[in-house]
Amino acid sequence: MTIAGAVLLSSVSCSKFLDELPDNRAELDTADKIYKLLVSAYADRTYVRMCELASDNVDDQGEDNPDFSRLLYQNAYWDDMIDAENESNQNTWQQYYNAIGNANTALEAIENLGTPEELLPAKGEALVCRAYGHFCLTMLYCLPYHPEKASQYMGIPYMLAPEKTLNPHYERGNLEDVYRQIAADLEEGIPLLSDNVYTVPEYHFNRDAANAFAARFYLYYMKWDKVIEHADAVLGSDPAILLRDWTDAAKVDWGDQALDYVDPAHEFNLMLIPLFSGNGGIFNAWSNSGARFAHNYRISKQETYRSPRPMGGPYDQWGQKSLDRVFIYSPYINDNVEKIYMPKWPNQWQTIDQITGVGYGRSTMVAFTTNETLLCRAEAYIHLKRYDDAVKDMDTWNCSMYKVGQNGIEHLTRERINEVYGDPSSENYIPEYTSEKPTSRKPLHPHGFTVEQGEQENMIQCLLYCRRIETIADGLRWQDVKRYGIDIDRFDLINYVDSETTGYRVAETLDHKDLRRALQIPYDVISAGLTPNPRNEDQPAHPFRQ
Repeated sequence: MTIAGAVLLSSVSCSKFLDELPDNRAELDTADKIYKLLVSAYADRTYVRMCELASDNVDDQGEDNPDFSRLLYQNAYWDDMIDAENESNQNTWQQYYNAIGNANTALEAIENLGTPEELLPAKGEALVCRAYGHFCLTMLYCLPYHPEKASQYMGIPYMLAPEKTLNPHYERGNLEDVYRQIAADLEEGIPLLSDNVYTVPEYHFNRDAANAFAARFYLYYMKWDKVIEHADAVLGSDPAILLRDWTDAAKVDWGDQALDYVDPAHEFNLMLIPLFSGNGGIFNAWSNSGARFAHNYRISKQETYRSPRPMGGPYDQWGQKSLDRVFIYSPYINDNVEKIYMPKWPNQWQTIDQITGVGYGRSTMVAFTTNETLLCRAEAYIHLKRYDDAVKDMDTWNCSMYKVGQNGIEHLTRERINEVYGDPSSENYIPEYTSEKPTSRKPLHPHGFTVEQGEQENMIQCLLYCRRIETIADGLRWQDVKRYGIDIDRFDLINYVDSETTGYRVAETLDHKDLRRALQIPYDVISAGLTPNPRNEDQPAHPFRQ
């Protein structure tokens, strides 16, 4: 059974992917055919929904809220996700491995043709796509990287060649080996890329997108100098002119903002991936879809958009339109279900029957942006104690998002950050989070690295706040929570009253040593013989828990 096919069929049958692959492989005898195949080296599902719902970016609006599914419930409470949907655990796993398989098929075809010079960019794209598919799978199904422990943590099967047999046997290996192979594919692939071979480079791993991917990967890999090297390649000498222009976005007609967000003409959008996805409803405030588990008023008021923030400005004041006074482009709100989001995910539809209107929900994912890449570099600077460089990057981001210089909103400086996080006597001080009094400043238990008390921790807290605001609905907060060992309280808001900030309670907590931080692989894959992720009750002495 193929890794992808195992989630769909019994062990006596092969997947449609494997059925068709030998014919496709035989036909790949021209550069044009290989480049066309690489369009399928990008998965049409994504890690985003599973990672976002597992993170602290959502609350449980209460069991009386009808806008949810069992799969969303399993996801939000870190249970094994066994229910079937278009974006189920099974389908996500399958589509990533299908994409990896197509990348490997392209690589084999290029080699069979003698690796001509005209196909070097295709080889580079295939290598980076293969690295990206495996990287996304580690985000879902692996524990965070640890330099001393990754060789003891489960990885995911790293596919280096097309599948050619019906029932190959795979081992998961370890996370250290997976990261090493991702790095090898990136280091070989990126120099081969050429933007000149694409009609619309933003739908492929162009050079900027690949370097942004490398910056994010090396951030998780704790190779700080490599983060800076690859981020520099994207950002140039003046990153401020490359960031998202929220002033222009605010001029777009209502209803078109999410489409504008994913417009490939925007320089800050480094790579776009079309998807079969309902994220256009789940992660948009105007929709009730999935509203039971959403970024809502309580989180916004205490931890994110409406909360006290390092750059200051008014907060927690609906009546005074505080968001309009703070943000260059205000998040959208839905009073009916208390959802609050930036419009990042267009709600698109692909009709397959014009008479009945039957079709598929679709959306487009902005996989990499200059904004997030800038914050990757800022974080690397902090770990290297290059605080002035880090503050410069964070304030560049700050000025792109907030109305700095207006309504009490300040530039981010070393003095300001140390005041906000280090001076309890200051009116701008943000106290540490507790479940009774939540704030954006959460206790850290870094995994595989250290954060010194004092200025370095103050800088990291500011950086994590900026990253959280930037990446809400992108799925990346889950990785920050894992890397920094942040406990997650899943609040039940069935009795929440926003005007009084009352009626919230902790329904369940995922502590920083909980093995459920690696989501469980699909049951059908386990049934086909792949080792499942360990759980706390099975392995209380697991290295992650020590």
